Amino acid sequence: MKQKAAVFAWAIILSACLVSFNQTAAGVATPDAAGIEGIQWQLAEVSGNPVSALAGEQGPFLKFDAVKKQVTGFSGCNNFFGSYEIDGVSLTFGPFGSTRMACPDLQTHLETEIFQSLDKTRTWKIQDGALLLLDGSDVLARFTKEEIQGLAGSVWQWKQTLYNDDQKIVPADPENYTVQFGEDGTLNVKADCNQKGGTYAAFTKEKRLSIEITHSTMVACPEDTLEDAFVRGLTAAAIYFFKDGDLTIDLKYDSGTMQFSKQNKK
Repeated sequence: MKQKAAVFAWAIILSACLVSFNQTAAGVATPDAAGIEGIQWQLAEVSGNPVSALAGEQGPFLKFDAVKKQVTGFSGCNNFFGSYEIDGVSLTFGPFGSTRMACPDLQTHLETEIFQSLDKTRTWKIQDGALLLLDGSDVLARFTKEEIQGLAGSVWQWKQTLYNDDQKIVPADPENYTVQFGEDGTLNVKADCNQKGGTYAAFTKEKRLSIEITHSTMVACPEDTLEDAFVRGLTAAAIYFFKDGDLTIDLKYDSGTMQFSKQNKK
C-alpha cells in the first residue's frame, strides 16, 4: 500500500510538472500586476466594437496607480477615478466617481459601455501587447499601450512662449522653469521658487498632450516671477512635437506655443 501511495504521489507531481512545462512552452505565464500598472492604456475596443478618437481629440484611456491602488481615466467625455483589486489573473474595480459634463449622445453611449465593461471585469490578460479585460472567456474591452517616445525621462527647460498676438515671454533663467515627464504618467515641475507635480496624458500617434497640475509648494516668489505664466501655459497644452532636439508644445485654441530645450546633465 505504501509503495502504491508513493507511486500515486509521484504521478501527481509529474503531472503537475508536465502541465507547468506545457504552459511555459505555450508562452503562458502567471500574469504580474506590474505588467499593467503605471502604464497609460488607450481604449481600442469595447463590447466588441472598435474605438478610435476623433481627429484632434483625446480618446478614452485608463491608468493603474500601483501605490494608491486607484485607476484613473477618460471615458470620451468625462474624467473618472475608482479603486481596483488585482491578484494574479483576478481583477475587479470598485465604485467610480467622475466629472459631470453634459455629453453628446454618441459619447454618452460610449461612456456607458466603458463603465459597464469595467463593472463586469473579473480577470485580465495581455495578448499581443494589448490589455484585455475579461468576464470568463468574454472580452469586455481591449486597450493598447501608449508609448511615450522622446517625451519622458529628460528634464525640459523653458526657452520661451510665443503667443499669436505677438506677445513673447522669455525667462531670464530657463533652469528655474522645468518640466520632467515620468514613464508612469506623472510629471515634476519647477516653477521658479516652487516645486509642483501632477499628471499628463500623451498620445504618440496624434501627438496630443494634456497636463494637469495637482499639487505645489507655496513659497512666495519674487515680484518678477513668471510662475503663473509658465503653469498657465503647461495646463493649456494640446499638441507636442520635436524639432532639432527641442520640444515644442502648441497651446489650446491655437493661442501660442511653448518651446523647451533639454537640460544638460551636470
